[in-house]
Amino acid sequence: MAKIILKIMDRNLREIVLYKDAVTTIGRNPSSNIHLENPAVSRSHAKIYRQDWIFYIEDLKSSNGTFLNDRKVTWKAGLTNNDKITIAKYTLIFQDHRSDYEEVKTDNPDDTVIIKM
Repeated sequence: MAKIILKIMDRNLREIVLYKDAVTTIGRNPSSNIHLENPAVSRSHAKIYRQDWIFYIEDLKSSNGTFLNDRKVTWKAGLTNNDKITIAKYTLIFQDHRSDYEEVKTDNPDDTVIIKM
């Protein structure tokens, strides 16, 4: 299960579960999935979504930028476990332990494997 841990300084504010078919919006707009009330945050600042097996953070042309592991995101960037997203004074830690995926082993390489998610 993938999730975001929203932090300010060293204090955890909340955890947000990321669903495989949903877009998680981040911004100052109260309708954002992750609402960050700070003038340095754009109304529609960024979004997180999954494409194939990878989660991405995408900056939505925000005024003050979105940073992934201290590097500015100019469009979108793939996320890996424990990546640090910085927006204004907020830190969002991406966690994806892939514990909801079952490992499948087969002795025959010609076997058909069906994966349900």
